[in-house]
Amino acid sequence: MRNCEYATFFHSPTWIKVLEKTYPHYSNATVGFIFSTGNRAIFPLVAEHSKGIVFEKVKYKSMPPGVYGGVLAEKRLTSEEIGAIFEHLTSTDISDLKVVENPLEHYEFPKSFVAKTLFTQILPLDADFEQLRIRFSRGQKSNIKQAQKKGVTVRIADSLEDYEHYYHIYQGTLKRWGKRAGTSYPWALFLNLFETRDPDVKLWLAEKDRKIIAGVLALYCNSTILYWHGCSLQEYLDHYPNNLLHMEVIKDGCARGYKVYDFNPSGGHEGVVKFKESFSAKRVDFKAYHWKQNRLIPWTRKYSQRLSFAERNHPVKEEKR
Repeated sequence: MRNCEYATFFHSPTWIKVLEKTYPHYSNATVGFIFSTGNRAIFPLVAEHSKGIVFEKVKYKSMPPGVYGGVLAEKRLTSEEIGAIFEHLTSTDISDLKVVENPLEHYEFPKSFVAKTLFTQILPLDADFEQLRIRFSRGQKSNIKQAQKKGVTVRIADSLEDYEHYYHIYQGTLKRWGKRAGTSYPWALFLNLFETRDPDVKLWLAEKDRKIIAGVLALYCNSTILYWHGCSLQEYLDHYPNNLLHMEVIKDGCARGYKVYDFNPSGGHEGVVKFKESFSAKRVDFKAYHWKQNRLIPWTRKYSQRLSFAERNHPVKEEKR
């Protein structure tokens, strides 16, 4: 994974371990490939187990919960190599497969996969942050100055208590947004991220008079920074803590040599889209794919296997005439 420049934190073994620990019905199903050319690839994959009426149901996802997945390779895969990967995946016991494409690397999926177009907003990071800040909108620059003038400061969380305060703010944000919030995450997910002690997991916090008023959870991998989660106290929105937080993450990323700040999809919230645009982030389309096997095929395969077993162990005797 470290040799793949477009890999994200969601492709990492750490993310899969966190998912397994948080959601007991998830298990690692990642597949690796070595081609005759010497090129190597992995397909990060998680199996979601649930009880069916008769048999256990298993759905495969790359990656949950609705985040970037798909194949990683040391070198750009040929169409034959990517075709071989999908041929393998769809000829195994997998009968339900969802893949969220990585917006930083595009591969052609088989036509049997149903596609849905999504978009994220990405900001290329320049080594010179000051040149990058010039491209912020006038309103964004003004809001950042207001945050600084009102005494908002930014630091990185360094304790479990910090994460607990952040989650408390998140619960208030969920109530404020209601159904518009979309997916909600359990405390266990944040706790398990904290317990990894992974330097690629950074919770940035905004404070006013030493009180945590907002936060941004950023995930790092190779040259990419992903803004995955954020929340704030409603009574401090006029202090513009989110504006200052993102500026500090971007500034730090430039100084440390990162190339991309991915603001992540906005869940259909137009106001959030405009907020990200004010940092001069550009829209990048990508797709989420879903493939389901014909329901008759698994039964046919099982029947064929049983028939083959019966023929081997109980051969039919030819009738003498």
